[in-house]
Amino acid sequence: MGIIEAIFGLDENKKIYHREFDTALKSLPHIDDKEREYLYGVFSGVLKDGITQKELTDKMRLLEYSAGDILDAHEVESIKRKLFGELEDNK
Repeated sequence: MGIIEAIFGLDENKKIYHREFDTALKSLPHIDDKEREYLYGVFSGVLKDGITQKELTDKMRLLEYSAGDILDAHEVESIKRKLFGELEDNK
């Protein structure tokens, strides 16, 4: 772990893989199939090798500030909490 990781609490060894990502999204009852497919598209570039905390942070920031997507602020926040929780569970 480097200095930046130690300061900001990033651990690049923790990753969410496709199975965990899929399970996490399916566990959120207010995310419908269309929104789930949208999220697969957003995360597709990083999902195949596993999503690190930094990549998740970057993608969630894009979702939070994207005015034209199909997700509302409440949905984005619940997705964010769920996925960061998955990272914590994958120690």
